[in-house]
Amino acid sequence: MVASKTDIDTVPLHTVLIISDQPKTAAIWEPLFHQRNCIVLCESNVSNALQGARLVGPSMMLIDMQLTRTERASLLKNLREASRGPILMLVSANTAQEVFEANMLGADECLIKPVNPAVLVVKAMAWLGHGERNERIPAMMNLGVSA
Repeated sequence: MVASKTDIDTVPLHTVLIISDQPKTAAIWEPLFHQRNCIVLCESNVSNALQGARLVGPSMMLIDMQLTRTERASLLKNLREASRGPILMLVSANTAQEVFEANMLGADECLIKPVNPAVLVVKAMAWLGHGERNERIPAMMNLGVSA
C-alpha cells in the first residue's frame, strides 16, 4: 500500500466562470483566481458562457460585459437556472439606480468599474467562502414527485 500526502493548498476548491467581452481585463482576473487555487473558465460571449455554466455549475460567476438591460436580465436569469453560485457583476454605473436594478435582476454583488483587482479578489473570495446561495433551488430539484 502506498500512502500519498495531498497538500490542501494545491487542490482547486472552486470553479470560477469569468464572462467578459474585455480581453485585457479578463487577462488580469484569470491569474488572480488561479493564484488562489481556483479553476478558471473564461468566456467572451453569452451563449458560450451559458453553455459553460450549465455544464460545469461554477462556484461563482464574474460578469464584465457591456449589455443592455434586457440582455443583462436574460443572462442573469439563465445563469441563476444553471448554477447556484453567486454572481458578481462589474458595472459602469452612473447612478445607484443602475446598481440597484442589476441586484434586482439577480446579481449578488455589483462592483463599479474601474475595479481595483485586490478589492475584486477579496469580495470574490468572501462570496466563495459563503458557498452556494441557499434560497435558490436548482432547476433539477424543481421536478415534482407525486406520491
